[in-house]
Amino acid sequence: MNIPPIYSMARPSRCLGVASILLLSLLATGCGKKTFPQPVSHEPPPRIADLYAQVRSKGVELSWTIPPQMKVTSKESQQLFSVLRSELKWENRNCADCPPPLQQEVQVIDPTFPEPAVISGNKMIWTDTAVSRQHAYRYQVVIRDKQGRPSVFSNPVVARVLAPPALVTGTAAATGPQGIMLQWKPPKTDDQGQALKGDLHFEIERTLNGKTWERVNAVPIKANNFLDQGVAAEQTYEYRVVPVLTFEETAMLGEPSEIVRVRAPEALPPPPPATVWVIPAKGGLEVQWTESEGKVGGYHVYRREGKEITRLTAAPIQKPPYLDHSARPNTVYYYAVSSVGPQPDHREGLLSKWAEIRSILFE
Repeated sequence: MNIPPIYSMARPSRCLGVASILLLSLLATGCGKKTFPQPVSHEPPPRIADLYAQVRSKGVELSWTIPPQMKVTSKESQQLFSVLRSELKWENRNCADCPPPLQQEVQVIDPTFPEPAVISGNKMIWTDTAVSRQHAYRYQVVIRDKQGRPSVFSNPVVARVLAPPALVTGTAAATGPQGIMLQWKPPKTDDQGQALKGDLHFEIERTLNGKTWERVNAVPIKANNFLDQGVAAEQTYEYRVVPVLTFEETAMLGEPSEIVRVRAPEALPPPPPATVWVIPAKGGLEVQWTESEGKVGGYHVYRREGKEITRLTAAPIQKPPYLDHSARPNTVYYYAVSSVGPQPDHREGLLSKWAEIRSILFE
């Protein structure tokens, strides 16, 4: 029997069609739905880049920011913090070229159940009490899984342990037209009665509710007095002074002084907002802030571009947010907010900290 010529010409196409059907049937079989390969996306591993050490009377206090990938939940943690320590020879405590001594694991911390460590905000804080004075220690924190496999090491820190300064005495507080003035007598020795080794300065801590203490001074204070202008009128505050001795980049914190209590005068302008932030919005940049303590008559918003500072509000506005319509795209701006008093003269207080943002194109 002769095969028609048309069959022989169409044979390659038929074979291709059969092969296509077989390929599709193979893709359609098996468990699950078959699709084209997808690129593998890896979340960056958690990192610790701000390990910090300071010395208190109970030992060396370590603190670091908890990576966002290790956000604390009610479930069991899949990753742990391992604190490593090595003791340095005192004479080699500043030797950068000396080989690092053997590290030992001194504490394992589960972010879900951190005891004996504590969590404050987004910080993990742990104190190493097994240390001796006139000794130096090198610390690192490593993130590891449940099987003990390390992933990332933190920055190393060195703590030089000396006796902290003795108590501050004679702490007193008085009100004035500008705020609350604190005075104290600085210690002349450490808590063992020996001469101080290092540079002495002070930190001022304040509380309004008697529970949460916050540091008031932005920079170290070397004088024996401090004017706190960030207080609200007719509010009662408690203060304490903490002596700090710095020796070769290690801070030794003494015990806080006796607490003094004082009521702010009525004529004071309100303190600035504690937090200011800026977000892109339709038509401009939206300035947000936390409302100030005490009686407030409104707020003024300021913008800084380079060295030029402009007040954007002609009159005080009552509440956040404020929308800056005049911001130009692709420009770096800084914003700050002040509070004004409820009196008719709208006495203005101090500026808040500046918040930075780069503007983008708006619709």
